[in-house]
Amino acid sequence: MLGRVIIGDVAVTLVDLAVRQFIAVQRQGDRHEPEAAETDWSLTAVQATGLAHRRESLLGYERTLLDAVAGSSQATTSALAPRMTQILADTRREILHDAVHRGWLRHIHHDQRTAAGEQLAARIRTFQNRLRHFAASQGENALAGPLLPYAMHFGLVHGDDLPLTRFARDWVRAFSVLPGWHQEYPNAPDPLSEPEPVDNTSGFQGLMGWYPAM
Repeated sequence: MLGRVIIGDVAVTLVDLAVRQFIAVQRQGDRHEPEAAETDWSLTAVQATGLAHRRESLLGYERTLLDAVAGSSQATTSALAPRMTQILADTRREILHDAVHRGWLRHIHHDQRTAAGEQLAARIRTFQNRLRHFAASQGENALAGPLLPYAMHFGLVHGDDLPLTRFARDWVRAFSVLPGWHQEYPNAPDPLSEPEPVDNTSGFQGLMGWYPAM
């Protein structure tokens, strides 16, 4: 909603696809080994009855990521690395295209929201606030499942207890070094505590909760 796409947005989209059972994500290697500095993960397109029909509901950038996984005989983060620059570029383009197509961002100036985009941003902030209160009252474990991608996007998941959280952190660590994707995340106040909230509906600040130190 700010006209920019960061690597965390892609990681959370993959988590969402895993939660919705379009892909299966699994850590490679001995599960009993201590966490390595760099962990490889396998991504497998799920083949299940009725999934082809549900696939039609996916957005363009979701299909781009799913096709990258389904089209590889060995879809691991390391195996995908040589093609990831193009995959990420296609994903970023599709995300912006979708936002413009829905009337949320202006056609030429993607960093400018339309009136519809401003309304959506307000609804997202309301949802973020409610999810924050839910997490505070129920604990992070209550965020597992369908709420997990949103909680990660808003920086509400701080630990590594969930495999998908560890996967997303490793994904960001692996590919944020690519040209055009590395960004510094300076300390910033909680946008919800400010009279004029700094907009983090793109996940630019929310993802600081699990963005790895570079």
